[in-house]
Formats: sequence, C-alpha cells, structure tokens
Amino acid sequence: MNQKLTNQELFHFCEQLAILLHSGISSAEGLQILLEDSSSDRSKQIFAELIQTQEETGSLSQALTDAGIFPGSMIAYVKTGEETGCLDEVLTSLAEHYEQEMEISAGIRSAVTYPLIMLGIMGAVIVILLVKVLPVFQQVFRQMGMEMNGLSSGLLRLGSVFSRYSAVFLGLLAILIVCILFFCCTEKGRSTARNFLSSVPHFKKIPAALDYARLTKAVSMGLRSGLDPQSSLELADGMLTQPLIKEQLSRAVSLLNEGALFADAITQSGLFSGMDARLISIGIRAGSSDEVMEKLSDRCAQEALDMAEQVISIVEPACVILLSILVGLILLSVMMPLLGILSEMLV
Repeated sequence: MNQKLTNQELFHFCEQLAILLHSGISSAEGLQILLEDSSSDRSKQIFAELIQTQEETGSLSQALTDAGIFPGSMIAYVKTGEETGCLDEVLTSLAEHYEQEMEISAGIRSAVTYPLIMLGIMGAVIVILLVKVLPVFQQVFRQMGMEMNGLSSGLLRLGSVFSRYSAVFLGLLAILIVCILFFCCTEKGRSTARNFLSSVPHFKKIPAALDYARLTKAVSMGLRSGLDPQSSLELADGMLTQPLIKEQLSRAVSLLNEGALFADAITQSGLFSGMDARLISIGIRAGSSDEVMEKLSDRCAQEALDMAEQVISIVEPACVILLSILVGLILLSVMMPLLGILSEMLV
C-alpha cells in the first residue's frame, strides 16, 4: 500500500468524504461508509487502516499521514480543516483542486497524443518504404539493366541497415516506450520532465502557469478555510514544482513575517505583478480574496492548456511536413527514373 494515490483517487476520496461530512456525519463514520461501499481490495485495505488509525489517534490528518499514500499538502489542509472546524469545506476545495489537476492533465494528454500518433504512423511508413518497397524497385531496375541513382542507393543502404539490425532498432524502440512511460507515469519521471521543460524557451511558461494555477487555488483554499494569508502561502509551497516560484513564495512569506501587507508582500517578492496583483489587492479590500484567487487559478490553468495547444499546433505540422517531404523524396527517387524510361519507350 505504498503506492501514492492518483489525482482521480484523491478527487473521489475528498469529494465523497466532503459530502458525508456536510450531511452531518463524522469523519470516522464517513470512512466506515466509504469502506462498506468500496469494491476493490486495495481501497478496502486503505479505508480499514485509516479507520483503525483514526480510532487510535482521534485525528483524520494523522491517519492520512500514517497511511503514507496521501500528499503532504493535502494532509496539511486536512489538519487545518480539523483545527478550524470546517473540514467539509476544506475537503470540497481539495476535491475541486484535484479535479482541476485531472482536467489539466487530460487536456495536455489530448493535445500531445494526436501528434505522437501521427509521427508514429509516418515513421512506420518511412521504414516500410525503406525496408520493403525500395528493394522491389531495385530488382525492377536490375531487370531493365539499370542501376538506382545516388539518392536511391543511399536510401536503399539505409533500408538494408534497418533490416539487418532490426533487433537492435526494436530494442531501442522498446527502450523509448519505457522512457515515455517513465516520464508520464512516475513522479520522478514527471519531475525530470518538468525540469527539462523549464529550460526550453517555448515550453518553460507552461509549468510556470500550472504552478500559478496551483498556488492561487491553494491560497483560495486556505483563505476559505479561515487561515490568514501568510499561513495560506506557507501551505501552498507543498503544491509547487518550479524553484523560482517557490523562491518568490518564500520571499513573500518573509515579508509578511516582517509586517508587510499581503498585497505589498506578493508584489515586492515578484510573486504577482501587474493586473494580477491589482485584482488580488482589490479582492482583499472587498473581502473576496478567496474568490479572486479562485478565478485567477481557473485563468492560469486555461492559459497553461492554451500554451500547450499553441506549441503543439506549431510542432505538429512542422513534423508532418518534414516526414511528408522524406516520403516524397523516397518515392520520387525511384519513380523519376521509371518515368524517364516510360517516356523513352513511348517516343
């Protein structure tokens, strides 16, 4: 039971428990109901251990900590909800947060999947042309007493290399698939991918926008739970991935410790600027800072998706055009000599 829960599992857990708590059921009774409704052995084991630990400690947050499969940021918010008496609201906000994470992940996967499929198909077509089609044309040329030109010969040799070392290339393909699964399905892989994307000019804005979506969502949850701005920022640190944003967040917390106003702290630290800082300042004066943060979170999440789709819209046609040109060159390298022969025969 050491495997961390996915965003979908966390969403369902928070949403269902929030509904039960909002109806007046205690967290212990809610966990018991969730246990009875569980269908898988793993979920039953999780809820049984949570119930046992909560009975011993009297704390849901401690039960989540001992389970070892819940994020530290979530546990911190649950502990805050227990201390402030608004655990149902905290769980509802957490459910919204994980639902947003699911939507962002699904949107990025959807934007990336189609180009990858297209590249795979085009790559397979090129390999088939090199390995299967060109040797047939070579035989045709030899029967006519001709030899293939320089480009065709080079492509044919490349196809022979593919055919001769097919086991090696299949092994490399398998390694590539394993690497893709590692970067997509493991926390360490996703962290490595985020660090890499952060260093690429056209991609580094996407992880930053995602972090701002998480940050504003976390602050909104904290303020809605009755926490002060400083505590909300401190809890938000566990949800962030970008070092620069974490550094700016730490600087803002330090300014708050020194007595600075929240609006001044987030501006002077560089955490927010321009229109976003003005909106937050207005929200604080109007007493609706949590709502402003919620709207900023939705906007940042949408910006991240739009940037991902924009990058894909540039990369996808460029790759398709390049591969189409390669396919065209392969076909023209063998078709042009044949057309020349046919024209001579007709003359």
